[in-house]
Amino acid sequence: MSRKKTYLVIMALCIGILLNGGLSPVCQAADKITLKAISAWPKSVFEVQNFIKFIDMVQANVAQKYAGELEVKYIGGPEVIPNREQVEALRKGLVDVVFTTVGYYASIIPEADAMNLTPMHPWEEREKGVNDFLNSVHQEKANAYYLGRLGTEIPFTIYLNKSISSADLTGLKIRCSPTHIGFLKKLGAQPLVIPPPDVYTSLERGLADGFIWPAGLIRDWGWQEVTKYIIQPSFYNAINVVLVNLDAWNKLPKRLQELLIETEKEAERYAVERGQTHIKNEFVALQKLGLQIVNLPPAEARKLTDAAYSSMWKVVLEKSPENGAKLKELLNQ
Repeated sequence: MSRKKTYLVIMALCIGILLNGGLSPVCQAADKITLKAISAWPKSVFEVQNFIKFIDMVQANVAQKYAGELEVKYIGGPEVIPNREQVEALRKGLVDVVFTTVGYYASIIPEADAMNLTPMHPWEEREKGVNDFLNSVHQEKANAYYLGRLGTEIPFTIYLNKSISSADLTGLKIRCSPTHIGFLKKLGAQPLVIPPPDVYTSLERGLADGFIWPAGLIRDWGWQEVTKYIIQPSFYNAINVVLVNLDAWNKLPKRLQELLIETEKEAERYAVERGQTHIKNEFVALQKLGLQIVNLPPAEARKLTDAAYSSMWKVVLEKSPENGAKLKELLNQ
């Protein structure tokens, strides 16, 4: 049978089944929606594995409920689009789904940085209206649907190559994301915004004295080889979110929208459980590799955490007074 005749036969079958109230697998395959997804970090790192698990869960749920109708296709990380340009690419529709951290798009939605201060689990944020509010903000400012926080409950930690005994970081050059600049300045440090792939070399050459990164996630990058001290206490939450281009979201049938939301809920709990287990095991592993944990005295520890939280709220409320105040209210229910 020729290709043209085969096509006509398939179309005739589809039309016939549609007229009789059903939809054939052939038609479903022809109408399959594919969402292109990227991540802020390479596929191999711990956080992105949570996102890959989410995609696998989506595909499993689709296969069970709506076979052939939807595919979320992971196309890569920052090698595809630099991480700080990904949300803008999402806004323009160059990609359909982005897994990133709020600090990477603070220039678009500065109030989202307040999520670093959340005392809640992701499902509690959903129940108390935090997600609904963030969704409205993301739709307005980034043409994005806020699917949810794929949170790991892993806090940020300062790692140094010089030991300290107080919260005074004067003179220390510390790699950070834009989110942490105000905090480090408040403690006297010199913030350095360096892309993750360049951190190893910066530490190795003494261009940086340390860095801020989610607790226990430095071996993904090999930084334990050029790091000596883990400073405690940790602070904030590492906030990783899943965003969907709003135009792509609105084109999805309601049943597929609901499937993505329900799968996000499943993945949130998976990510939290995985993160809590990982951080305990990883700190033990890092100590075995020779890194030392420095526990600041109680008064100095309070200075460090007070500086972290007060500086973050100051930035959020200055950049977005109305939305920042609303998020502060929602997060402190």
